[in-house]
Amino acid sequence: MRTSNAGQSTLLLLDVIEFLNKRGVAYAIIGAFAASFYGVIRASLDADAVISILSPEDTADLCLKLRFLGLNVVHRKGDRDDPIAGVINIEDRFLNRVDLLMGIRGMKHETFLRCQQAQFLGISIKLVSIEDFIALKIFAGSPKDIGDVMGVMEVSGEKINTDSLKDIVSQYGADCLKKLQVILKDRSDQPI
Repeated sequence: MRTSNAGQSTLLLLDVIEFLNKRGVAYAIIGAFAASFYGVIRASLDADAVISILSPEDTADLCLKLRFLGLNVVHRKGDRDDPIAGVINIEDRFLNRVDLLMGIRGMKHETFLRCQQAQFLGISIKLVSIEDFIALKIFAGSPKDIGDVMGVMEVSGEKINTDSLKDIVSQYGADCLKKLQVILKDRSDQPI
């Protein structure tokens, strides 16, 4: 384990990524880590990734093997109305935390295929694409999430494929597409 103190959830994430890679589990880093990759720095006490949907047997095996590494692991299933099918919360002895989200309503497997490869501290990592990042944030919809969208568009707007973005956001429903249209209109109305 790379962690040696509290406040190192990103290092714990690297250990979890290596673990997932060895087991062939598709993942995409999301949340504050992905936001910083696209130019919006904000503090977070945990690190988040979404993983491909696993069978109940695979999920139980994954949790058991993470526990063998000395990690505290809790698997929670989302209820019928929850947009997240389930989450695996992983904590080390320093209370660093990684949340692995298991399926998000509207998210398609292609999300994993569009990931951006990057190097971080010598480890190859996969981050959700900028378009998927924006779509997931709009779907989440909190003021902080929309602030992340605005910040990423401000800093990395030239990297965004708007047509692809609209297609991806539409997967999350008509309300999300309307929110995106408002955001895009507000951006185009701002003086340069």
